[in-house]
Amino acid sequence: MSWEKDPGLVPLRALANPLRIRIVSLLTGASLSAAEVAEELGIAHASASYHLRQLADAGFLEPVDEQPPREGKGRPPRRYRYDASSATRLDRADGRLLLHEALSADLARRLAEATEQRLSMDAEVWLDRAVWEEAVGLIDQAVALVHGKAGPPRSGDRVKVSMTALLLELPGDNPAEPPRSTP
Repeated sequence: MSWEKDPGLVPLRALANPLRIRIVSLLTGASLSAAEVAEELGIAHASASYHLRQLADAGFLEPVDEQPPREGKGRPPRRYRYDASSATRLDRADGRLLLHEALSADLARRLAEATEQRLSMDAEVWLDRAVWEEAVGLIDQAVALVHGKAGPPRSGDRVKVSMTALLLELPGDNPAEPPRSTP
């Protein structure tokens, strides 16, 4: 696999598990310990700890030193947060199908839990290249806004939301323009 040849790459297949997708999403807005992740997601502490280590080893999470005050003995729990730079280092050569299968499974969970649907759209259309690039740029801005403003769970006047964006460029039948490969 190419990520084994280049340790700077993040193996996309490490996310090919709906629970890991949930963990990465949760840690986008806050740094949390395994105990906090377990409590928030309703899973066993050992399971949360295992998946956190796997995600950290793959390069999606980074340990942080932000330690809340602690009473008693023992070392403070290790906290993790999403490493936003992993998005630019993704190894897209392997695991894309597995990731999308895991995303589909998690999307089904989110749809079942949804209390309100704010926006949904689907389109398979032909667009001028400039319009397509503008749409991609706008979605990129929305994703950056959601990730940049995400905060810890259950704090302040926050609402739990789900946002999924998947923009695909499909092969066309215009022989003058061969399909572009995706990274």
